[in-house]
Amino acid sequence: MDIGVVPNITLVIQAILFLIFVALVNIFFVKPYTRVMEERERIAEENRKKAKLLQEEAKKHLHSAKDILNSARFSANEILENARKEANKIRAQILEKAERESQEEISRKTEEIRKSLEEEKKKMQERISDLAQIIVKKIIGEAA
Repeated sequence: MDIGVVPNITLVIQAILFLIFVALVNIFFVKPYTRVMEERERIAEENRKKAKLLQEEAKKHLHSAKDILNSARFSANEILENARKEANKIRAQILEKAERESQEEISRKTEEIRKSLEEEKKKMQERISDLAQIIVKKIIGEAA
């Protein structure tokens, strides 16, 4: 059954040209595009890993900063408490000194007043004695 159709070589040439075209497109477009996409994916994955590591490191630093802050607060409170105690101690010393000085001043003034009173008593005794002698002389002088 021969129809008398000779196979057309054009179809074979077109098929070969199409395969060459597909190979060239694959070489010049698909493979570079695939390489670029794979490279981007690799870079994105690396960036995700780095971001995760940096995030973990940031959490560690944040935790460390919180610890340092808590420690600083504790130290500050301790320093303030020590300063309050020291201030109260100094205040007590100043009050004690002021009280002691005032007691000494009171004692000194009391002694001065006592001495002044004794002197005044002596003067009064002398005046009373002088007045008594004057009165006695007048009474004796009038009686005589």
